[in-house]
Amino acid sequence: MNNILDVKETLLDTSWIDEQAAAEPDREFAESENAIANHKEARKKNEAELLDLMSAVKMKASDVEDENRRQIKFAEEFTKQTEEKLATSADVDDIEIIQQVVLDSNLAVQTVTGGTPGRYYDNNPYHGWGRVDKHNEGGTTTGSAGYSLAARKMYPYAHAIGDGSGISDDNDATTWTKLYFAFWPRKNGHVRAYVPYYTRGYYSIYANDKWYNSKEAKIDLDVSVQLHQNYWGGYVKDDVFDRFGDNIHQNGRVDLNRSLYSGSLPIGENKWVIAKVAVRAHVETEGAGSTATLNFRSPDYIFVPYVRFDFS
Repeated sequence: MNNILDVKETLLDTSWIDEQAAAEPDREFAESENAIANHKEARKKNEAELLDLMSAVKMKASDVEDENRRQIKFAEEFTKQTEEKLATSADVDDIEIIQQVVLDSNLAVQTVTGGTPGRYYDNNPYHGWGRVDKHNEGGTTTGSAGYSLAARKMYPYAHAIGDGSGISDDNDATTWTKLYFAFWPRKNGHVRAYVPYYTRGYYSIYANDKWYNSKEAKIDLDVSVQLHQNYWGGYVKDDVFDRFGDNIHQNGRVDLNRSLYSGSLPIGENKWVIAKVAVRAHVETEGAGSTATLNFRSPDYIFVPYVRFDFS
């Protein structure tokens, strides 16, 4: 092995990585679609019963439609005002964060290959992946899944505005972004990955539920890490941030400094150990005007300065 970088480029098949990256989102999306389909008939029946009740108390369908339009307009304005108020307007200064990393005494030697017990650092992700999954029943669903290998940053964005009564409609978006780091062990042993990360972004969520509808909104952000050599090891997830409510009206920044460890993986010598760091940003809305946003688009971000491989 004359050149470790040549081996890295040769052995890490990114087409295989992309296929593996899609497996979890594929599974979650299929499960979600099945759940929606399985409850669709029951929900349509509930909606019909509610319409009968509204008719009995002499509520006009036109009045409900007018209210729904007002709610959608309010949700759109709320989203716009939140962005104007909370979104970062210029590139964030990373100097302080980078200085903290450089000053860490454990980073005196940066390498991704090792044959003795110790801590090994990879601050150069070799691959990234992103995708947005959407389910739309008349509302608005958007998202993006950008990333930068050079900056070690991910830029997930997910946004939804609901439609209808909320009883028989779903509008949601899930954004997946992933960065891949690697370590080359020269001996057999065990590896555990330590992943620090920084979130810089904002959220907004709104729902206004009444007795004659079923409006709600939800946001959910998580970060996970998983190791691979010959097979995928244990999946470890950090539930970073979530909000949910049928009567909720909130927005704010999501600026956090966090970290997590992977599970321990027994490994063989002279074969790459892959660390997958994944971000999942999910928003869900039911009912006209219900809205949910998670925004880490540039210049906001989710930053992974390095992955530390603890080798023993």
